[in-house]
Amino acid sequence: MVAGREADLTATEYALLRVLSLNAGRVVPYETLLRQVWGGRKYAGANLVRIFVRNLRRKLGDDATRPGWIFNQRGIGYRMPDPRER
Repeated sequence: MVAGREADLTATEYALLRVLSLNAGRVVPYETLLRQVWGGRKYAGANLVRIFVRNLRRKLGDDATRPGWIFNQRGIGYRMPDPRER
């Protein structure tokens, strides 16, 4: 639920959100996301992660220029804020 309404997530988006939220407050490198969400498939790369993060942000009502939920650590990966940061 986001702002009182259900967020319609795909299984992959949910898995990505799950990994990021379980690691809240820590940067999750692209390689870790690829391994844990996509099972380390050969075709999967950092660009695939970026595409799914963009879609997930849109569904969460997050803005990449002023994120509140998913932050980019350029060249490394993504992180969600620790609940104490919000």
